[in-house]
Amino acid sequence: MTRHRSKLTTTALVFILCIGTNLNLINAQIAVPASAAQHYTMIDLTPAGATSAKAAGMFAGQQAGTAAFASPATGVAENHAVLWSGSASSSVDMGPGSIYGAADGQQVGVANGMAALWTGSAESLIYLNPANWLSSIAYGAGGGQQVGQATTQVVCGEKRGSCSGGTRTVIHPFIWTGSATSAVDLTPGALGFTAGGALGTDGIQQVGYAQDVTAGNGFGATYAMVWTGSADSAINLNPANSLESKATAVIGGQQVGYANLPHHATRWAGTAASAVDMHPAGYFNSEINATNGVQQAGVGLVAPGTNLPVYSHALVWSGSAESVIDLHQFTPIGYTESAANGIDPAGNIVGWASTGPSGNPANVHAVMWVPSEAANNFAQSVRLDSSTIAAGDSTVATVMLSQPAPAGGAVVNLEGSIYPGAGATMPSLLTVSMPSSVMVEEGFTSASFTVSTGVTSLDGFNGAYVVDVRAAYGDTTEAAKLVVNPPLSLSSFVVNLTNLTGGMTATGTVFLNHVAPAGGAVVNLTSSNAAATVPASVLVPAGQTLATFTVQTSEVTAFTNVTLTATFGTTITVSRTAAIRINPPASTADTVAIQKADYVASKKELTVQASSTSATATLTVTVTATGQVIGILTNKGAGSYSGTFSLASGPQNITVTSDLTGTASLAVRLK
Repeated sequence: MTRHRSKLTTTALVFILCIGTNLNLINAQIAVPASAAQHYTMIDLTPAGATSAKAAGMFAGQQAGTAAFASPATGVAENHAVLWSGSASSSVDMGPGSIYGAADGQQVGVANGMAALWTGSAESLIYLNPANWLSSIAYGAGGGQQVGQATTQVVCGEKRGSCSGGTRTVIHPFIWTGSATSAVDLTPGALGFTAGGALGTDGIQQVGYAQDVTAGNGFGATYAMVWTGSADSAINLNPANSLESKATAVIGGQQVGYANLPHHATRWAGTAASAVDMHPAGYFNSEINATNGVQQAGVGLVAPGTNLPVYSHALVWSGSAESVIDLHQFTPIGYTESAANGIDPAGNIVGWASTGPSGNPANVHAVMWVPSEAANNFAQSVRLDSSTIAAGDSTVATVMLSQPAPAGGAVVNLEGSIYPGAGATMPSLLTVSMPSSVMVEEGFTSASFTVSTGVTSLDGFNGAYVVDVRAAYGDTTEAAKLVVNPPLSLSSFVVNLTNLTGGMTATGTVFLNHVAPAGGAVVNLTSSNAAATVPASVLVPAGQTLATFTVQTSEVTAFTNVTLTATFGTTITVSRTAAIRINPPASTADTVAIQKADYVASKKELTVQASSTSATATLTVTVTATGQVIGILTNKGAGSYSGTFSLASGPQNITVTSDLTGTASLAVRLK
């Protein structure tokens, strides 16, 4: 039994593919390609001891690529060129370097910053760097040819002001035939281009891209090119109205790569007008990296929504967008992302798959997909009751099998991985709980399980996470993407007036991080002082993000600070505070009069009687001439104040001052 996969079936971690500078290309063996396969088995080629690996191309039963090993001297990972013969244990280390393409017994790439050619051993290394060029890379091989690009720096001359530092970067496409001296510059100057790179060859045609050098030492858009051995033979393959394009591989007159923006997988037959758009439905970006003349291998990018992680899946086509098969469904559980870089005439495909974020090299494995017979029963899909939930909530997932479960039932292995979207942080603030497996009962085709989420902290939980829910059975892994938004919480609390006179009112506003659910959201309110009162709670209506309420203050006799608190939480309770200050009424000036100011010398006592139009004023007696404080009069009530003070000598005049600004002076009578 075989099956055809033409839809996205699983997800992977954020990966933005940049074809051209790190591209892995096909071999160009002269052979009749096999018919397209419908089912594949993945083999992990990563050598023992490697910290990372990628496979780039294939030829005559061998696979070529790059593996990183920790340097014995420094412990730092160092890339090595590697050959395989179908298994991880068969790897042959060909020394420091990276392989980007392979064909006809040759492997090409870079070593020590220079384009490199191997023929199966470390001792066979030949440097292809052209004379007078600072560095170079070889990307493809075929029919005894090697292609790539070389880079140097040149002085800008009289146009020094238009390029940084008085120099500019020069990058040209090159073709070789086994030696540095055989280098031929393919820059298509006749078409108006001054830079570019060659990415693939079948020994007859060469493909790649060309571009312009722009002001400020920059480079313009890339345009797909095909050559037949010389710069003057260049043909611009960029389709009409396409913003950019690249041709990445060629065999038998078929060129492949991508065009448009976002990228669409594209194949050509020697002219721009021959372009066939092979972009598959369900992917927002696709690129072809390799072809055997019948099938094309590459990558498609998907994302569950705006500002959410981007995922890379290895793809294989058979000449049309509708023929696409997502190879990621054939990666065992635990692999989260993949890309296809090479394909041979038998339909074997090489590339890489990651067991976590592909930005971390330690997660990346060299892999090969081999055509195989499909299992009699396999995981067909995973569906979620809700594809978007808030943290703290749960959803039910259902795995479907292609056939009813056999006697004894079918145990489906499960796994969930968390990836951050824009604004979300790692380590994850989200927790996910789900079983490690689920049993599909005998005779049934489906089983359900619960995916539960939780939150460790709201600090930094400012964006959604994506949970990749995967189910594996019968050599196929299916997946569904669960978008988990921050839980509903209280984001802020403000009061429009923070400095009030007692008796005034203010307006408080509470804000949620997203809209309230059906029935609304109740936010509890408290005040630290009875001088400011608030309702016990306020309701944020369903579909709204805020609600207002009244803060009522009372008259006070002294300045009073009050803290208002708003509290809300579904998963984690959050409290926000707002501080206000309540002031006493503004003071009114009083009038002060002195009725008596007598000093009895024999007793050395000064007696003062005074009055104020305020019954609550504080009256202070001072020496008029010096301001020296004599004392404070006692409030006798009804605006009457008096006091007797011991003084060594009597002053000539005294002044009585009120705290309400009233004042009066009088000469002291000596007795």
